[in-house]
Amino acid sequence: MSGSVRAISTALSTSQRGGLLRATKATKEVKRTSSRTGGGSGAPGHEVSGTRYEMMKQILYVEEPRQLPQLSTEDVERHMTIMRAQKIFNMTASATRRAERLRKFESMKAAYEALAALDQRLFDGACQKEANATFPRQMRVPTETPPTKIWDYLTK
Repeated sequence: MSGSVRAISTALSTSQRGGLLRATKATKEVKRTSSRTGGGSGAPGHEVSGTRYEMMKQILYVEEPRQLPQLSTEDVERHMTIMRAQKIFNMTASATRRAERLRKFESMKAAYEALAALDQRLFDGACQKEANATFPRQMRVPTETPPTKIWDYLTK
């Protein structure tokens, strides 16, 4: 082992060192396999060895299963308390959003009823859909570019 690899190796934990050594062994195996098979580039018309290809897939995509740390009873209790608090917070936020949606719907329903009572012609016009409208024309699409019409600070 060279000096820099030894210095890095001593700074790593045992599991990290094992992963580093496995990766180094696998890299050496890929190099050894590629030199034996002619080191194809993998381009169309070039044959890539099946074992070499499998080895590369294992290095790139297969991860070792992580070992979960053993938790003490205090840690488990703390974790469960945090999870319950998060669940209560999410339920409260959901109930708040639901109440807001219901309030808006009731307000919209009252506005429709008031318009129908005031003028039936306006109510029918408000409820009529355009023939070829697939997207609201009045809707302003949010963008990150500044508007073409700059704010006029002198307007009162």
